[in-house]
Amino acid sequence: MKVRKFFAAGFVVCLGVTLLGGCRSEEQGRILSYKPGVYLGKTDEKLSDEQNRALRERAVLQGGASEVAGGPSGGARDVRKPGFDSDTLKQGTQNQKGS
Repeated sequence: MKVRKFFAAGFVVCLGVTLLGGCRSEEQGRILSYKPGVYLGKTDEKLSDEQNRALRERAVLQGGASEVAGGPSGGARDVRKPGFDSDTLKQGTQNQKGS
């Protein structure tokens, strides 16, 4: 009997916490009904010229490499081991092609 009352009281407490969790101020006023293809939220504020300039500068800094890395035109150094025989590699490639 005591166990049943204990679990019933625990259930009521958990239910109350769950229901009161929906009463938080950040949960109030949010959109509950949605329309497909229609944005129902607040309209965005326009950015100032200074904010646009700062964003453009950050984008340039995050843009990555400014020139081609590697490849024949990239000026990459030769990373093959000394004594590498490219003729053997070419011959092996020809053998795999079947010609």
